[in-house]
Amino acid sequence: MKTLNVSLATISAFALLHVLTPSTVLADDTSRNIEVSSKEYRYDKPYIGSQAVDANAQPSHSAQASSNKHAIKGSTSLTDKPERAKKYIGTSKSASDIFVNSVNEFWIYETWVTLDNDIDYDGYHSTFTVEFDADTIFTQAPVYAVLYIGRNDVYDAIHVSSDFFIYGEDSTDSFTIESTLVSGFPTRDYDVLLELYDADTETLVAYSDSYDNADFAFLPLESENNEFVVEETVVIVEERGGSTSLLSILCLGLVIAGRRLLSFKK
Repeated sequence: MKTLNVSLATISAFALLHVLTPSTVLADDTSRNIEVSSKEYRYDKPYIGSQAVDANAQPSHSAQASSNKHAIKGSTSLTDKPERAKKYIGTSKSASDIFVNSVNEFWIYETWVTLDNDIDYDGYHSTFTVEFDADTIFTQAPVYAVLYIGRNDVYDAIHVSSDFFIYGEDSTDSFTIESTLVSGFPTRDYDVLLELYDADTETLVAYSDSYDNADFAFLPLESENNEFVVEETVVIVEERGGSTSLLSILCLGLVIAGRRLLSFKK
């Protein structure tokens, strides 16, 4: 019985090892060194965060301030919070985790996506640009955006924007994020998730994803370290003196023929 007990213990140990091994391999397979470089633009210029904004600098909206109870929301100056990047970058989010804490006060009205940098011409791009126009019921409100890309309803955060103001339903206050995938993204079709946060309360107030926005669905992307360029090497062999070589062959043939004729006469 002792031998039987040892055998059962051994079998149990191997069974436990067999169960644990696949999850360990899967964790190693899913670990990626994600690196993304992003730039921000507004009004066709590079955007610099922490820009103080005068509430009266927007005459088309500030004129309503005295009569509109939703005239201005939050502060009238921007203060970027670097710790936000640590909160989001390097994390993943499932589509089921998205919960909006706003009742029709903010929305993303329109988006535009541009694909760039297909170095190896395989149809997959390492740089893409998302421009979006966010609107609000308030004349002015400070917000920031978090940009994700992912597959199968699981998204990786790749950029946290600077704080910026949106002005009512102004169609000229769009914000642009240009992202270059440096590493960590295999050649695949990805979906985009864009979240808009209230910069004062840090609450999610609006979002757009591939379910309600076709522009955010199935973007052919890959990181720069997957952009392979195959260079073809063409070897050119130059032969000179072709007529001389032909003459040499003819002379050699005459010599052989002459020797055979002499041997035949003997």
